[in-house]
Amino acid sequence: MKRLSLLASVCGLFGAIGFASHAQAQVKLSGPPKIAFIYLGAISDGGWTGAQNRARLVLQKEFGVKIPYVENIPEQTEKVEQTVELFVNRGFNVIIGGTYGYGDAFAAEAKLHPNVAFVNMAGVTTAPNLESPYPKTYQGWYLAGYAAGSVTKSKVIGMIEGFPIPTVLWDINAFATGARAANPGTVAKVAFVNSWDDPVKEGQLSNAMIEQGADVIATDMDSPAAIVQSEKAGKFSIGYENDMSAAAPKTIMTSVVFHWDKMLVPMVKALKAGTWTSAGASLYGIDSGMVDITEPVGHVTPDVQTKIDALKAEMVAGKFDPFTGPLKAQDGSVKVEAGKVMTIDQLFGMNYLFDNVQGSIK
Repeated sequence: MKRLSLLASVCGLFGAIGFASHAQAQVKLSGPPKIAFIYLGAISDGGWTGAQNRARLVLQKEFGVKIPYVENIPEQTEKVEQTVELFVNRGFNVIIGGTYGYGDAFAAEAKLHPNVAFVNMAGVTTAPNLESPYPKTYQGWYLAGYAAGSVTKSKVIGMIEGFPIPTVLWDINAFATGARAANPGTVAKVAFVNSWDDPVKEGQLSNAMIEQGADVIATDMDSPAAIVQSEKAGKFSIGYENDMSAAAPKTIMTSVVFHWDKMLVPMVKALKAGTWTSAGASLYGIDSGMVDITEPVGHVTPDVQTKIDALKAEMVAGKFDPFTGPLKAQDGSVKVEAGKVMTIDQLFGMNYLFDNVQGSIK
């Protein structure tokens, strides 16, 4: 899941850093690109690390090389630095990690090794040779929400979440907004696991939401446990990070998926050409292909599928943003005025739920 520091995110660290692409020196590698991955979890997790590993496999195929990796490296600066040094000392000059907690170590190592390129997915630290990218997941969740809203009979949908940090809150709010657009009056229940991976609790919360009337369950977690329970109850579901259809083949509608390779393949090509520059703390939208939904969407009518395709096309063309006002928080306060679009600072400063979301971040 989104491996972001709770305090740093809530304090709007992303907004403080800024996302404007600034002029930086092109990185000159000490030889041809030689890539290595460092993972927080196991590639078999079915979620966050699994999605990153798919990108590694794409890179292997694209460039015809074997790319090594290490799993289960904790968010401990000293441990991460040691792992980076092991790779660098073996001649690897493109180091790719994937968690906020690697940020300090990657920043320090980037300074020590200016001829090594670093990428930290979901990080925020940056340098001329360090980029920290993240996808606009809220775009995919709006489309998934539209699908959910089109099929709900109870006008109650549910979402299982990890922690109430901005990148999670924007997923919830986008899901709820998309559902309301498809079916006015629809509300989204949310429950927080306070973990990124707790299959037992995820399943329990899914069952509880179904008992409370939810007939579509979405998971924003690393495991498919919540949608497994929804299928057992005969309810529709939405997966995340990877295509989770194998876990709930009969009732899943779609999954919001990551394609990190859409950023990494062009990066490596640019490194080979000697033209790559870090984009800093960068956001990649559905137009880049880094975030998407699996299609065709299941259990929707042809008209709804056509609408979802049209909404996606408008996002790709930059003609539609899911967070276009008017948008209100649960307390009735206006967060985005009519006709306005939420800014980057507002996105990463999000610490509230929209007015058709039931649940609490406290």
